[in-house]
Amino acid sequence: MSRGKDIGIEIDLQVGQLREVADILFVCLSHSWGGLERVAATDAIELAALGLKVRFLSLEGTPVHGYLAKKKELNVIPLSFRPRNYFDFKLRSELLRLVNDGVNIIHTHQTSLLGSITPWFWRKPEVAIIATRHIMNNHNKKNYFHRAIYSRLDYLVVVSQAIKRNILETHPLNEKVVKVVNLGLDFKHFDSARVKPELQRAKWGVDPETTVIGLVGRIDPDKGQEVFIKAAAGLLKVDPNRKLKFVLVGEETLGAESGYLEYLKVLVRQFRIEDHFVFAGFSNDVPEVMQAFDILVMPSRQEAFGLVAIEAMAMETAIVISQGGSADEIVGDQRYGLTVRPEDPFDLQRQLSNLLERPEERKEMGIRARIHVMEHYERRVRLLKMLEIYDRTLKRRLGQA
Repeated sequence: MSRGKDIGIEIDLQVGQLREVADILFVCLSHSWGGLERVAATDAIELAALGLKVRFLSLEGTPVHGYLAKKKELNVIPLSFRPRNYFDFKLRSELLRLVNDGVNIIHTHQTSLLGSITPWFWRKPEVAIIATRHIMNNHNKKNYFHRAIYSRLDYLVVVSQAIKRNILETHPLNEKVVKVVNLGLDFKHFDSARVKPELQRAKWGVDPETTVIGLVGRIDPDKGQEVFIKAAAGLLKVDPNRKLKFVLVGEETLGAESGYLEYLKVLVRQFRIEDHFVFAGFSNDVPEVMQAFDILVMPSRQEAFGLVAIEAMAMETAIVISQGGSADEIVGDQRYGLTVRPEDPFDLQRQLSNLLERPEERKEMGIRARIHVMEHYERRVRLLKMLEIYDRTLKRRLGQA
């Protein structure tokens, strides 16, 4: 029996144990639509599709709410207010209402909300509380206050070994509580044979001879778009006749008033590279976009784990990402991608030049990258591990009730 069939059987067994007892509430109160939000939404949708009872608490009018409201298998609960991070009594009322209605697993994808979640459940031992951490932590939380908040947490799920090490160094948590569950992709969806990158390239005004270098992410200083533009200007200065197109895919966070997008457009004009640059806006066609790129860059200041990176790798696209975080886990000693120093446009320009001058090596790197992510970031493996965590937690909690 193949490993794929084994996973399918294990998932069915776990679902059979949970279907009659689990009532899961996802909590994601974000205004953005990035990796964190996409992971939370996808997990919820897939669990509901398996027949589990799943509810999703999201902020009304946000991209998360808009995306999930169309999914009939989910019970999406819009929240009309943004709770405080600590001791929010309005959130308390909503959570207790849902628990009284049957919710027995609360899973938040924002650890910043734990201070307004865990304090209300000390006297409700039948309710399991799980959090997923997607980013590194830069503050020492080994103090009495955070110890009280985190002591009510059943598990903290992280998406890489690097984040686990960071959490154990900075949080008052036992290693047994911190579980690594890799992100996962559906490789039937991320399959180059199923997409037509020519359509995307045509939208960007790109012919087959032009090399496309792209960046996908929320328009935000932390994502490194300014570094990308400066590196692009450097490449074009060295060789103005090289056929290059630079594409930024993404939009500013809902409600943001930073003006950062306009600043980036001004920067492009100042460098006089408008003819080589495309601000493509938001796109849901992720596999097509990744396949349309020849190179993906992710020059973030700090990226704990890049969902965008493994999506590009799945489409055999070469990647250049910032050092730090989980970069080594992703690129594997630079066999599957290259790394650069954060906030260093010259280093990014150097690594892009390396890939541009070696197209055959770039292609081979992309092929190796797909094999790597298929071995380590399979969607059903993630799903099975999350089901096992829910099952283990709920059994323990029901035994305490």
